[in-house]
Amino acid sequence: MKASVITLGCKVNEYESQSMLNQLKKFGYEIFEGLVYADIYIVNTCAVTNIGERKSRQVLTKIKKLNPNAKIVVCGCAVQNNPDQFLRDRNVIAVAGNFGKHDIVNLINCENKVLPELEHKKYIPFDKPIETKARQYIKIQDGCNYFCTYCLIPYLRGRSRSRELNDILNEIKDTKSNEIVLTGINMSDYRIDDKLALKTLVSEVDKLNKRFRLSSLECNVLDDEMLDILANAKNFCPHFHLSLQSACNDTLKRMNRNYTIEEFITITDKIKEKFVHPCISTDIIVGFKGETDDEFETTFNNLKRIGFSFMHIFPYSVRSGTVASRMSGDVDKSIVKTRERRLISLNREFKQNFYNENKNTVHTMLVEEIVDGYSVGYTDNYIYTYLEGKSTVGSIIKVRLIDEFQQGMGAQIDNN
Repeated sequence: MKASVITLGCKVNEYESQSMLNQLKKFGYEIFEGLVYADIYIVNTCAVTNIGERKSRQVLTKIKKLNPNAKIVVCGCAVQNNPDQFLRDRNVIAVAGNFGKHDIVNLINCENKVLPELEHKKYIPFDKPIETKARQYIKIQDGCNYFCTYCLIPYLRGRSRSRELNDILNEIKDTKSNEIVLTGINMSDYRIDDKLALKTLVSEVDKLNKRFRLSSLECNVLDDEMLDILANAKNFCPHFHLSLQSACNDTLKRMNRNYTIEEFITITDKIKEKFVHPCISTDIIVGFKGETDDEFETTFNNLKRIGFSFMHIFPYSVRSGTVASRMSGDVDKSIVKTRERRLISLNREFKQNFYNENKNTVHTMLVEEIVDGYSVGYTDNYIYTYLEGKSTVGSIIKVRLIDEFQQGMGAQIDNN
């Protein structure tokens, strides 16, 4: 029997989907990913924005066009938020929310339409994910305790829970991939014996001699000690994705973000001092509740001061049930669009500057796939790179970046 897993949303969902694929494989299913013909589909949904939730619903329509008789299991944040929007679909045989993914085959067999209760107290381990040739996600933590006013995730993922250190290290040792990405819902809150321990984890991972990245971080985890650990690590890829959300203190306060823009700027300045050509990226929400013209101008000017490598820009999406949904101060949609266009233009400028800074610099590149005769993949500092010729997928190659090319930069092999 054929089963396909379709993933929307974050890197944690990616990890969990790869684990579900492995569960299905062990039980004899012929496994696939994405919108291909299958008998059973697992849809791992997203609810971080209204758009993410809408796309999650649209996937079901697309599945039924491929196979009108398909059996569908829906899991993830959109289900946790509102299971009824999926349960009324006649093809949906089971729902899992964010608890039950670790036992997805049992849900298929039981055709369970009762949403499993969300686990808040302990980290639930998953099966090892399906092995990839290039990059492997490693989940270290789940849930979040921060309760930013715009965010539903703590309600949909539960409280912060950390995975056992040795369990993480053993999974990394077992993977054949040459690059791993440590990921979690709020990995900055990774703990051992209820004490913050990301520094310990990073130090232990570096000893395994495998190239590694950190996914999204809170800026306040990057104190001087943490930056020194990363700067001295032999295998760390210098890409820092720091979720800023706004570069205005008044807006940050309404968002319940626990830092000031001055603290954030100090940290990004230190990163640039300690690392050669680091990639520093961020997320920005445009048009949050009460964002005035002056607040937006403050954000715009501070973003220029920081000089990111690139930004992910999102118009504010009201999520029912959050604190922000009860706030006054809606920003007119036309104003939000205008502000968004300005940030998109600034982002193009950031990317161009980052590419220009990296011309004629030497980096290591992970070959992820072959496209139109080029080996393509990301450099250690997260530049999408095109190397002419076919190299082994999963290999790491020393390259010299030449110039902007297609969606990133072209490169040549560096033999020095």
